[in-house]
Parts: sequence; structure tokens; C-alpha cells
Amino acid sequence: MQSPCRTDKQQRDQRILDLLRSLVRINTEHTAPEPGAPYGKGCAVALDLALAECERRGFAVTRLDERIGWAEIGKKGPLAAFPVHLDVVPASGGKGWSHDPYAAEVVDGVLYGRGCMDNKVGAAVMIELIDALAQELDAAGRELPCRLRIIFGTDEETGMADLAAYVAAGCEQPALGFVPDAAFPAVRGEKARLHLVCACDLLDGCDGLRFIGGTAANVVPDSARAELACGRVLEASGRSAHGSTPEKGENAIAKLVTRLVAEGVGGVGLAALDRLLCRDLHGTAAGIDVPDETFGHTSLNLGVLNIEGGRARMELDVRFGLGIDAEEVVSRLGKALGNAWSVEVAMAKPAHLVPDDDPCLQALLAAYRRVADDAEPPSVMAGGTYASYLPALVAFGPKLPGTHTGAHGIDEHVSLANISRATDVYEEALRAIVALAE
Repeated sequence: MQSPCRTDKQQRDQRILDLLRSLVRINTEHTAPEPGAPYGKGCAVALDLALAECERRGFAVTRLDERIGWAEIGKKGPLAAFPVHLDVVPASGGKGWSHDPYAAEVVDGVLYGRGCMDNKVGAAVMIELIDALAQELDAAGRELPCRLRIIFGTDEETGMADLAAYVAAGCEQPALGFVPDAAFPAVRGEKARLHLVCACDLLDGCDGLRFIGGTAANVVPDSARAELACGRVLEASGRSAHGSTPEKGENAIAKLVTRLVAEGVGGVGLAALDRLLCRDLHGTAAGIDVPDETFGHTSLNLGVLNIEGGRARMELDVRFGLGIDAEEVVSRLGKALGNAWSVEVAMAKPAHLVPDDDPCLQALLAAYRRVADDAEPPSVMAGGTYASYLPALVAFGPKLPGTHTGAHGIDEHVSLANISRATDVYEEALRAIVALAE
């Protein structure tokens, strides 16, 4: 199998860009459910577009409850799957962005837009490459030795209920493949994750305080606002980042809570939150930081905090390794917060770890190294992907080493050169997966 010529590559890249921009222009932040749109209309529209594009190219298309769908080429052999997600985290209405998050603008060779990296680029690239490979083999009179399936999800960012439904329905588990939703060279392990919703009907000392901060548990909040009983208004600004790496952001909620406590506002209740949730990023004070050799420390992100009339509600994103389990995290956090608080598990995802000598992982690493001339070993991460529900898979790209994309933050972006470079890697990797199935 030969790599495409330069002219073909330019055409390939343009087709990918056109499809990617079409997907980015669809606002796929979760909204209220509608008939035929369990995660909101935008997610349903994006799923329709992706599946229609695949059907137009000759893929066999299947849907499951309008939550998730897949497109498949090939008639025999093991199943190789490539799960991607079309939903995105909130773009805060474009506040602080240099470009409209849903305009998909290209400026100086850089594409801007929410989801352009996380994770719509994965969808556009895999549709193009699998279609091209199938056409190439057909022209040569050859059959695929395996079935190639792109799985399109619409609930990755808020709980992965879509893929959980796929698994629960008994849909076929892939034997090989990868999830194009992380970083190169490969991610063989992912921390366990809890999305916790905590509520208190009467937060001691906060009856005269109105506090508003954050948009999602898995996003480091970049703004927070407090209105005091005396009429005074205080605000804090931070720097957004992915909730799995809170150290890369600056939590505006934590900043404002600490300031209020220092000024004697909020009483015992707010002081407790400051001590337990705002002073470090590992949950040390709450007793949930139990590091291990593979994954290291627990990470804790206070993503949402709302207080009004003494009632408080917050959303936490907790990522942890093998030294503690989900039940123990919830138990310890509940004890630390006290009986006044309820702790509800909105989403729980287990840890995921593929052995270093896994044949599929080794094939992907070899493919990456042939293109990138980079011998870095695979890594583990705090972030979570669909690989958590598909044990045979690992996260693989599309973020290249040394690049910044702003995923989950302001001005999410990717250069066209890096899309092309990542596509080169994915083409080589796809061929490696097919060869592994022969």
C-alpha cells in the first residue's frame, strides 16, 4: 500500500478540513432533551451529518436510540473500531474568545472553534482515511481482512452514557483499533473518574450570599461572581483548562472562595469548602489523595459552585488511580463535608490500563514512530476517553507533542499543518491495524 502523492494529499486535507468545519459550526453543547435528540438538538444534528456523510461514501450505518451511531466498512474478520465524540464542553457563549467558537474560522493557517480538536477532528479524519483505504483496496481487487467501524458518540463530555448504552445493549466489542481523542504517541492508561454533584440545604453562614461560578465539572472555571447581603459584588477571573489537569488552569471559584473567607464572608460553611476543595488540587484535606506508581496523585476540580438563600450546589470532577476505589472516594469526601451535604454520583468511569506489550499498542507506536521519528514511550493520563468502555483500545492522538490546542478552554484551535501531520500518522496507523488483522 503506497502513500498518496502530494496532489492527492492536498485534496485529502481539503476534504477533511471542509467536513471538520461543517461539524464545528454545529453547536453540540448539551441542551434540554427533545424528541429524537436526547442530548439536545445540536448533538442530534451533528450525528445526522456524520452518519449521512458516511452513508454517502458507502458505509453501512446503524443508530442506537439517537444517542450513538456507527458506520462500518468490511464484511469479514475481526472488528476494528475507532470511537469519536461529537459533543463539546460549553464555550461560555464565546466570552473571552478571539473568534466565534462556532464559526470555524481559519486565520493564518489555524482553525478556531469549540470541538475542532476535542474531538471533531477525529471524526473527519477517520471518515476520510477509512473511505480512501476501502477504495484503494477495491481498486486493487482486494478485500479488507477486518471490519472497520467508526463509532460516533454524543455524550462523551458529560458522562459517556452513550457508550455505556452501546455496551449494555450487547453491541460488539472491538478486538483492535484506537480512540483518536488524546495525544501522541499513545495513551495506554486512563485514571478512574467520578463526576459528583454535592448539595446542602443550609450552608452555615451563607444565607446572605449569592455565589455563581463554573459551567461544567470537567472544566476549570475561568470566572466567578459573589453578591453579598450588603449589596457589594465581588468577581474573580481565572484561566480555563481541562478538568483532568486542573494544574494547567486557574480556578476562579477557588480564588473567590478564598478571598471571601479571608474577608470573613460565608462563615463556617464557606471556610470548610475553602479548606477541603480550594487549597490544593489533589483532595488531600478530604483524604482522597491516594497516589500509586502508575497514575500518581488524585486530581480534584471544583468545576461548579452555586449558592443562594443558604442553599449550595457544587459539581466536582475527581480523577484517581489504583490506590483507592470510587466507593471509598465518595465515602471519604462525604465524611469530610459533613452530614449537611449530600453526595450524588452523576457519572463513574473505571480506570483503564492496557499492558505495555499489547500487540495493538505496539503496532500503533511503531506506526507513529515511522511518521514522526519520535521514540517517546506511551503514557497514562488523568483524562478519560471512550477507551474506558472498550478494553482492547487505547487513546491515540490527535494532539502532537509540544503543541497547545486550548481544548476545554478559550480559543480552542489547531493548525492546518498539524491536522495534516496527524492525518499522516493516522493513515499509517490504520494500515498497521489492517495488517494486524490479516
